[in-house]
Amino acid sequence: MLKITRSPFPLWLTSIVLLGAIAPLPALAQRAAGDIVIIGNSPNDWGRNQRYWNHLLNLSGATAAASTPTTSETPQEVDPKVLEQQLLRNIRVGQPQLQPVLKLPGSSVVTGTVTNNNRQPVTIQSINYEVVGPNGQILQTGAATPEPATVGPGQTVTYQQMLPTVPADIGARVRLSQPAVQLQGGV
Repeated sequence: MLKITRSPFPLWLTSIVLLGAIAPLPALAQRAAGDIVIIGNSPNDWGRNQRYWNHLLNLSGATAAASTPTTSETPQEVDPKVLEQQLLRNIRVGQPQLQPVLKLPGSSVVTGTVTNNNRQPVTIQSINYEVVGPNGQILQTGAATPEPATVGPGQTVTYQQMLPTVPADIGARVRLSQPAVQLQGGV
């Protein structure tokens, strides 16, 4: 006589556990500690990301990186500092103006415009300026963020910064300081 006992696990759960033990999922079977997970939507992205991380970790060494052929399909890796300098060359900042604030005597506001002549949007952290007195001494330095901070290709936006302690009627002027523009987070 055959005696049937009830298992504490449902039958479907038992079969999944057994199936996983017999035939592990391919994605899980291929991973091991220390593996790099491939991120990207195409083989081109995968290769670029792998080269980037190998370069950061110096996994391939200098000779392997030099011998790796580059194809015309693969975009060249660009140094972020070089890219930032290229973007900054195509950003035009108009001469800032110092205007009085009528509702708050003894104060003024710095206003100006910035134009992005790049083919891609840029996010500007600050436009840097100096307020110079009539004898040439620097009265104040400051920075203004344009509104909106992310400037599209060919777009011109304005910026302004309140100066509550600089009267506009003392003969002061505003000039851009160096660097005149700072991009947010570099590139």
